[in-house]
Amino acid sequence: GRVLTNQAPLNVVETVLTVFPDCLMYNPAAFFMACRHYTTNQSVLVAMVKHSLSSRDPSDSECPFPWILSDLVTVSAAQAILEIYPQGVLEPSPMLSGKTLLDYLLRSSELQKHQQESGVSSNLWTKLKLILVSAECSQQANCNACKKNGTLSPAHVLLKRVLSYPDFFDNVSVARNTIWLLNQLASTDAWIFQKPDPKGIYPLHVVLQQECTPQHHTGKVIARELVKTLLQVHPQSARCLLHQRLPIHWAVEHNWPCHDLLLAVYPEALDAQDSTSELYPFQIAAAAAASVSTRTSAPCKQAESMSSVSALDITFELLRANPTHVRPMPAKHHGVRAEA
Repeated sequence: GRVLTNQAPLNVVETVLTVFPDCLMYNPAAFFMACRHYTTNQSVLVAMVKHSLSSRDPSDSECPFPWILSDLVTVSAAQAILEIYPQGVLEPSPMLSGKTLLDYLLRSSELQKHQQESGVSSNLWTKLKLILVSAECSQQANCNACKKNGTLSPAHVLLKRVLSYPDFFDNVSVARNTIWLLNQLASTDAWIFQKPDPKGIYPLHVVLQQECTPQHHTGKVIARELVKTLLQVHPQSARCLLHQRLPIHWAVEHNWPCHDLLLAVYPEALDAQDSTSELYPFQIAAAAAASVSTRTSAPCKQAESMSSVSALDITFELLRANPTHVRPMPAKHHGVRAEA
């Protein structure tokens, strides 16, 4: 403690770490002191983090720095730590109730509390952005190159993560927190929703490519709010193709209750055929309804029943919007009747 309090030079700190290799084990206070006393020079903190990681048990899969969310850790210090070991944000910690740093912030209302106290410019808000970037970097072969050429996609990371939660459509608190986070990010960093990733995928595509499986009406409301938020920040994405398909094609195929939201932004999509199947949106919805109705898995019976009814409702609404589309389907879809 005295070594750090007296702002000892780097070589002295390294000597202490060599003589006392376990001095940083379960000792976040040492890192807090380094943040406090080395505000303009992160070299000591970097050396401490690297030492801590080098003495770590290879079988240890816990996050080595869950305390990074503390107000005692500055943003610059957090950035220095995450650049050394970005995959740490995806490792769980008992200090975070078994959650990862990323999941803890996405699933809790901690950020909302900080926003009320300090505004969206709070340190914790900035740390969330760093954690999103780190989560993506941990899965990239060359993260530094991605940072330099601006190809990182933090919005994609956030959406993929929350949609991976099995309870997302049924957990109102988590869904509400996600919508709040998206709206806050849209107000401070709208650009992350307005650019595709290197594969040409927009955030709206990330969502609509996933199957929408709400168990109750509340889940459908959550699904609509999620799509509505993305369209508000980047309405042009309703026109953007992915694999030669419009968002409405993906939406009706995967039972997202948002066809009206997409058509409000891009009404011409109603008359657009899917380039692969040559089906109109109402026909894709009908095919989706037929597919759901053939499933008999007992555990999913309620969700599948709701999906089937939803798909039929969507089919009717799309057909009613333009009845001139009534015509026989291509032969490969003869099992789904297109006649009224």
